[in-house]
Amino acid sequence: MNIEIGKKIKTLRLQKGMTQEELATKLNISSQAISKWENNVTMPDIQILPDLSVILGVTIDELFALTDDTHVERIENMISTEHFISKDDFSYAEQFLKERLTNDEKKSQCLTLLAQLHIHRSEEHRELASHYAKEALLLDPHKKSNHNALRDAENGVIFDWNFSNRHKLIEYYKNFVPNHPDYWKSYVWLMNYLIADGRCTEAKETLESLNEIRPGYLYQLYGGLICKEEGNLSQALILWEQMTELHPHEWLAWSSRGDCMAKLCRYDEAIEYYSKGYELQPSPKYTDALEAIYHIYEIQGKYEKAIEKLQEIIALLERDWKTTEGKTVDFYRGEIENFKKL
Repeated sequence: MNIEIGKKIKTLRLQKGMTQEELATKLNISSQAISKWENNVTMPDIQILPDLSVILGVTIDELFALTDDTHVERIENMISTEHFISKDDFSYAEQFLKERLTNDEKKSQCLTLLAQLHIHRSEEHRELASHYAKEALLLDPHKKSNHNALRDAENGVIFDWNFSNRHKLIEYYKNFVPNHPDYWKSYVWLMNYLIADGRCTEAKETLESLNEIRPGYLYQLYGGLICKEEGNLSQALILWEQMTELHPHEWLAWSSRGDCMAKLCRYDEAIEYYSKGYELQPSPKYTDALEAIYHIYEIQGKYEKAIEKLQEIIALLERDWKTTEGKTVDFYRGEIENFKKL
């Protein structure tokens, strides 16, 4: 691949009548860097590709001589591993994905990646917004707009129903479900929003429809969530107990029961059920249960135990997912350092 890129750059440069020095000046780098590319010593950094392709009059794909699948893999890795995506990397990824939207076979995947790319950018902005809002609150702790900014940056709670209700998402999934009646997860999305908005009668109807196409632990789980929303906690607890009795080998049933207990602040029970779900989960295991437990320990002020769970998460990522670096691992390591200070 080095050889092909080096040849391509040299050929296109000569076609443009440019010397290595002239190309280097346009890119604001040294002529030695151009020489190394063309002599197959190094490859151009990803940040340079958009400008390089424009100067040489080709698309990034033509310049880099990579398959679409390779480009897609690079973009997926960028989204999943980079904490902050540079402006040039973002432009490269967005340009490539938009160019592929005319390809019917690639369109769905490229649209998904475009959504994930912009979500990643919005998360970067929210992190910065949270930092600025907290700095503003140090200077002016009584200013409502500073508290509002922090709430919005951190996806905080808005009590005002006019701003917090989810009727637009509910309407979307009410139209989506009939068009995809065999896709069971769409019923779950709809129920989540209905229960969150207290629309329990509609949630019960949706649950019955779901149970017809996918009977299982979800019937007791969501039945209990509806009871809880209606104020019948005792019945909810009975249903969640039935859930794990009827599905004792279903790790998601135990983990879901852990979620329910955690939301009731019954933390010891939550840890017990999360641990059981994690034990039953096949490899490669997800980190969710361990994350939930470390959050509980953080809430309880048990920082040494939180550190133990974080170390367990890092070990799991390496063992089951071969992940030893990137934004996820960096986050957990940062959390460990924060807890050590506490």
